[in-house]
Amino acid sequence: MSLQVSADSIREWLRTVPDPEIPHVSVVDMGMIGEIKVSDSQVSVELIPTFAGCPAIKLLQSQIQTLLRERGLEAKVEVRYDRPWRVEDMSPAGWQALRRAGFAIPKKLSPDPSEMLSEVSCPRCGSEAVSLSSPFGPTACRAIFRCHSCGEAFELFKPPL
Repeated sequence: MSLQVSADSIREWLRTVPDPEIPHVSVVDMGMIGEIKVSDSQVSVELIPTFAGCPAIKLLQSQIQTLLRERGLEAKVEVRYDRPWRVEDMSPAGWQALRRAGFAIPKKLSPDPSEMLSEVSCPRCGSEAVSLSSPFGPTACRAIFRCHSCGEAFELFKPPL
């Protein structure tokens, strides 16, 4: 039996797969899903990790394969290391979900990390009186800042350094 399903439909289904570290955001809205190819009941999905050493890659591959298998599709999830993840690939819904989860939203998207890290405001109080505490947070794709107004620490997703 052949199923007729589009790449757009599969992308919508993948919006139910959360980022394992930030479950408020889907892998689609994080910009981690690249090209999707469909041929009958065979699906090929490109997974673009936020950084090469991402510990969640195997889990994400399994979750995507399981989701598609439950819908009668055979899925191959190819991890792309030759195409780096970019913050520009995140959707507006992804940025808003990050804000709701307490992450800072950069004022300017740029592939130059120094530009993104220089224009940051606190996601809790909105103050621009912040400083970079560490360019590396709990994972290599995040940086830690400190707000001098409210005293809170917060994170920002950043481009790969």
